[in-house]
Amino acid sequence: MRTKQVCKNVDTNGKMTRYIIILVALIFSSFVYIQTGKNKEQFVEIRGKKQFYISKGVGEPVVVFITGLGPTMDDFQIIQNKISKSTRAICYNRAGIGNSESFNNDRTLQNIASELKEMADALSLNKPFILVGHSRGALIARYFVSQYPQKVCGLILIDPAIPEHKSLKRQLRTNTEKTDFDKLYNSFCTDSTKYSATIRNEFRNTFTTDSSLVSGKGFPLNIPITIIASNKITQHKYSIEETKIKVDLLKSYLKINPQIKLIFTDKSGHFIYDTEPTLVIREIAAILDNIKTNKKQ
Repeated sequence: MRTKQVCKNVDTNGKMTRYIIILVALIFSSFVYIQTGKNKEQFVEIRGKKQFYISKGVGEPVVVFITGLGPTMDDFQIIQNKISKSTRAICYNRAGIGNSESFNNDRTLQNIASELKEMADALSLNKPFILVGHSRGALIARYFVSQYPQKVCGLILIDPAIPEHKSLKRQLRTNTEKTDFDKLYNSFCTDSTKYSATIRNEFRNTFTTDSSLVSGKGFPLNIPITIIASNKITQHKYSIEETKIKVDLLKSYLKINPQIKLIFTDKSGHFIYDTEPTLVIREIAAILDNIKTNKKQ
């Protein structure tokens, strides 16, 4: 009788333990699902249009990533995950990219920068943040800081688009090659079978209105700025000459803004954050440390 009662108690306790484990697992699964779902479905509404973003981590200054022409914010996922361990990191798809709704306006730097300002305000980014921009995203970052200097405390520009570079590359070519060169660039602006209306619009502005807005203009002198650029030589006929032009253009920034930290890598092409994420993470971390150290002084 005593043996039966002990076995009964063990069986009852065992069932209860299993129930508790299952309940905890369900609660945890629900929490993970909610958090994952939240990461996948975070939107902020601007001018009646939903704009998609993901915010991870806590702390300040916040780091905001701006993609180049075409890619979605998924390209920065690895870097965002790493940076979010030390501060808040935000990636977003600007209007018309990924699952962010489009605006019925020209995709100029002015419009994109004002939309980023509205998004930052909607997300309560009341203190200056760090902008990390790749390619055309670097142009957006440059223009944004010129219009809203009080909103930015640091810049990281990854292989930034340089509007002057196109015209100088064109000059290297023969007359026949110039025709083909122009056709290639025009196709980015007109080929609807390969590129969305937003991409075509942004590409057209990169070498027209954007050029006049940022060419020859400097950067703020009171914030840390790092430029990470590729100087990789390829098998392309004009690779050496084009790379030299690019390097010289970037070095010319130092004449006006000597505080810029300029880093060249020959290990990567245009998508440095993809092939050398550690390099990008290291430089973001360096600017974070720089800002935090200066605050303490």
